[in-house]
Formats: sequence, C-alpha cells, structure tokens
Amino acid sequence: MKTQTRILTSIAVLMIAFQSQAQKNMNIEKSPNFRSLSGIQNKEGKKIKDDIIFRSGNFSKLTDNDIKIFDSLNITTIVDFRNDSEIQKDPDYIPSGQKIETTRAKIGSINEKEMGNFMKIMMSPKFNENKVDSLMVVANNGFAESIKDFKPFFDEVSKKNTVVLFHCTAGKDRTGVASSLLLHILDVSDEEIMKDYLRSNEAISKTDLSKYKAYGIPEERMAKLMGVKQPYLEAAWNSIIKKYGSIDKMLLAEFGIDQKVKKEIKKKYLVK
Repeated sequence: MKTQTRILTSIAVLMIAFQSQAQKNMNIEKSPNFRSLSGIQNKEGKKIKDDIIFRSGNFSKLTDNDIKIFDSLNITTIVDFRNDSEIQKDPDYIPSGQKIETTRAKIGSINEKEMGNFMKIMMSPKFNENKVDSLMVVANNGFAESIKDFKPFFDEVSKKNTVVLFHCTAGKDRTGVASSLLLHILDVSDEEIMKDYLRSNEAISKTDLSKYKAYGIPEERMAKLMGVKQPYLEAAWNSIIKKYGSIDKMLLAEFGIDQKVKKEIKKKYLVK
C-alpha cells in the first residue's frame, strides 16, 4: 500500500509539473508576456493545440532573436485592443514578407479625469496598494460594461484556418479578460482560467520599469500596477453575470456564440 501511495504521489507531482509547463512562454525578450495558450487542458481532458493562439503585450521593439521567434509563429491575424494613442506610441512589429491581417478592437479609454486620479495614486507620498487594487477593479468593471467591444476578437477566433495573436499594451488586463472568455468557450475550468490570468505576474520581473521614473513613478510602485490579482478578473466576470445572468448568455447576446458556434471553436482549437 505504501509503495502504491508513493507511485500515485509521484504521478501527481509529475502531472502538476506538466500542467505548469503546458502553457508556453515564447521567450520574446522585449515582450515578456508573449505566450501561447497551447497545452491548457479543459474539463474533458482535451488540450489547446500547439501554435494556433497567442496572447501578449505590445511588441514594437524586438531584438533580432525576438524577430526570428516571431517570424516562426506563422501568425495570420493580430487583434489589437489598444487605443489610437497607444498604437501610435508603440506600433506592432509586422514581419516583412508575411501577410498578417490586423483587426482593431479598441477596449476602454482613460479620460483626463481618470488619468489624473491614477497619477495621484501612483505619486502620492502615502502610497496605498489597496487604492491600486480599487483602480484595477474599476477598470475591469469598465471592460465588462463595454464587453461588446470585444466582438472583433471573437469574430476572428471563430474563423477557420487562422493563427491569432491578441494583445493590449501590457497583455494582462484587456487581454486577460479576452483570454478568460475564450477559455470558458473551450470548457476550461474556472481554476485553470484563473491560472492563465495570473501568469501575467511572471512577466513583471522581466519588464523594464525604469522608464516610468521619468513620470515620477518609482519602479516598485509600477510593479504593483503591472501585476494582476484574482479580484480583478472576478470583478469583470461578476459584472457580466450581474448584467446578463451568465457568461454564456452574454456570449450569445453580444457575439452570437451559441452551442453550434462553441462546437466549431472547440473543433478548431482543441485536441485529445
């Protein structure tokens, strides 16, 4: 019995280790949150196929090695959640010789008043992380309120024979909400969805935060803003459920994703 227990324990450890490595970071130095959703397992034990769907932050300034990696991904479609000023500041890298379609899905826009509140919190002598949390919860509630703006993303992932990269600036908030909804469609458990969401925190240590000193924001404070927490995503999902009754009802009402469309999306992205 003890031997059997040790064997089962070893198998469990190996399974956990495998799951932790399943979602592949693409090791793009200048876009540290650039990763594939491949390997994520759904409730039926099916996994997302390799090299078919990617998520990231901005990728305007790539090293030569980054470019080699990007070029090898055979991306056909980029869905950009950023606003005009974000894009103007950091336009996407598009490899020469490759035909990549770009679809805009502008999600949210910070007005001057909101930006003023943000800067006040980040530069206050009495910095309070709870206020950052409150700011991010409000932002995620806002994504839920304008959830229909994500429609171009779901139109693209529903198409056959596309390799989609979807992103915003940091690849964690707007991109995190979009990823969570796609994973829900693929029948991934809430636990695994949250794991995907929280993986954005792995990119913080690889992100150059020194540039924010020019705005008077210390690196350690910016690191707090660059992270994600479970209550952020929960805020978005709870707002959707409150408004529509359920995630599935929202997907149907705003994106036309019924059981038939879900089946087609699963067929495209999942493998046994």
